[in-house]
Amino acid sequence: MMNPGYSTGLKRSLALGVALIATGCNVDGLMGGNDARVRLVLSREGGSNPLAAIATSAMPSDAQADKNGDAHPNHSAWSFQSANVTLSSVMVRTLDGELIPLEVDMPFSVDVVKIDGGREVQLPDGVLPVGSYDQVVLVMTAVQGEAADGTLITIEPPGGGWTAVIPICAFDVAEGETATVGLTLNVRNSFLRVGSHWSFLPRFRPRLECPAAP
Repeated sequence: MMNPGYSTGLKRSLALGVALIATGCNVDGLMGGNDARVRLVLSREGGSNPLAAIATSAMPSDAQADKNGDAHPNHSAWSFQSANVTLSSVMVRTLDGELIPLEVDMPFSVDVVKIDGGREVQLPDGVLPVGSYDQVVLVMTAVQGEAADGTLITIEPPGGGWTAVIPICAFDVAEGETATVGLTLNVRNSFLRVGSHWSFLPRFRPRLECPAAP
């Protein structure tokens, strides 16, 4: 014989399901109506001066030595067939200065050599609350590459990984829409070589020249 309490609970669940269908409730609505999708697209830096107005991340120790004049990386020694950079965190800053984590499956890797070849690389779509934003912060925790001769290259990150703070033109995230944000990376100048040792110093171009608001 069916338990009366179980029967009553089942009827209530079925009634609730019918009510949700009748009101047009969907999965997005259950997850929150104030969120929208954001798409980040990486591309190669262009322009005549590849080092102009570049935003630099936290420096590994050997790159810091170069900055202090203690080492002389060979920037012309570019020989990667692939260079997979692992991103472990993406945050976006509101106009009020609050950093909001982009809701996206982490970590994921990007072969930046494809970008250097002129291709745009689309990162996995993420979710942000509706609002306006003006900065992207990337945290990268691993770099694995393959040289032209097939040698595998692993670049160890500094403590906490490499953090790139990238100012961008303000953009709006609107409910029901997908906002696309372009990020520009100077690939070749992000890899520094001292003798047989490689280090990684991600260099992104900040977007400071923004169109005037209508």
